[in-house]
Amino acid sequence: MARSTPTYTPIRNYAIGILLSAILLFSDIAYGTFTPVRGFVNASALYTQMISSGALENISNTFYSFKKNRNLLNENKELKEQILQIRTKDFIERKNRDEKKKIINFQKELISSLSNNYIDIYKIASMDLRNYFCCSTHRIFLQNTKNASIEKNVPVFAGNSYIGQTKNTYIDFIEVILFSDASHVLPIKSNSFYCDARGKGKPLLISCTLDQTNQDLPNQIGDLIYTSGLGGIFFKDIEIGFISGVNAVSNNEIEVLITLKANPLNETFYAVLSKEADEV
Repeated sequence: MARSTPTYTPIRNYAIGILLSAILLFSDIAYGTFTPVRGFVNASALYTQMISSGALENISNTFYSFKKNRNLLNENKELKEQILQIRTKDFIERKNRDEKKKIINFQKELISSLSNNYIDIYKIASMDLRNYFCCSTHRIFLQNTKNASIEKNVPVFAGNSYIGQTKNTYIDFIEVILFSDASHVLPIKSNSFYCDARGKGKPLLISCTLDQTNQDLPNQIGDLIYTSGLGGIFFKDIEIGFISGVNAVSNNEIEVLITLKANPLNETFYAVLSKEADEV
């Protein structure tokens, strides 16, 4: 509970206080009684100021160093990105040069071996591997970035042999039907027979059905198979594979299995021969 009236302080208390203050002031002035105390206070203030100044300077240096390191990290990141871009560009340019060199060499070899100048080289775009390994439809698609006009049913060369013929053209692609496609028929010959070989719908396999009268066929396994030149599409005497098996189909017929020489899974570039290159 607050007091309603102020407390009375005797005058002698004020007088005693004034007297003591005067004595202490005189003692300090005359004899330096409080000089050590003042020195301690001043020294403490200086030390506090020095410590505060040092702490602020350290904090400022820390922030400056952090900012500098961050700038260095950003510069380092930018330099790494520039180096990566340069390396990527160099890799692409080297790859393009290598591809152009391969295309030129491949084209020269074919022109020399087939004695024909009507040859264009295309890079593979895609292949339906699911159908190639399991089913009867065997097709590949070549890149046609220049939208060149390609006729249907012209021969396609890959590696060191024929591999199929053109079937359709689209905006940027050329569809090629492979010899192993079940709907493809290829006129071939060996040292002892001629036939129209049909694709087996299995990778690298075509077959012929012949009369049983040719009893020597089992002994011809390993013999080379060539294009016959019949049909007006493929040059004759181009090696396309070898006899890899002979199976009895019925009492009157036998099936000759032929393994193809050119493997589309191993090739990147394909040569398309124009109609002028066909042999009639």
